[in-house]
Amino acid sequence: MHVAKLRLPADDRGLVPAGRYFERLASTLRDSNAREAALRKELDAEDRRLEQRYRLSSASRANTHVQDAERYARP
Repeated sequence: MHVAKLRLPADDRGLVPAGRYFERLASTLRDSNAREAALRKELDAEDRRLEQRYRLSSASRANTHVQDAERYARP
């Protein structure tokens, strides 16, 4: 997660209204969460592609355990 300092314009006394501060904080968090969700979605898609590639190229694709079970099954 990206951390950013919030620098809001202050009034003549040097204070920032709390409502504006928390509104800006919520907006920044929403944007950060949207970026995080997009990245997670991209990484999940990559994981699915890699799993599929592994399954297609692995020895387990031949279902050898099923063939062995059928071969040694009792009649």
